[in-house]
Amino acid sequence: MTTAPGEPPEAACTSCGSGETRLAQVRSAFWHDDRLVVVEDIPALVCRACGQQSYDDATVIALDLLRGEGFPAEKARSELRVPVFSFRDRAAGEAKP
Repeated sequence: MTTAPGEPPEAACTSCGSGETRLAQVRSAFWHDDRLVVVEDIPALVCRACGQQSYDDATVIALDLLRGEGFPAEKARSELRVPVFSFRDRAAGEAKP
């Protein structure tokens, strides 16, 4: 497989073995203590076949440093509001005649 001059070489996916990967900016969610945080604009190699995301060492270190800082709320770019559902409520609703 060849790449255009100046473009990074494609790598085989570590999950499915496909050689169809691309560089992309991704978003990922992390639990920190009892908070769910989202990190955007993470550089990743994404498999076109299965969607597996891989990160280079520098990106992993940067994410670890951010986690080590505790994801300080004052540094957040924005906040998301998300609905919360209870599986127990759903299961109880299905049990009713």
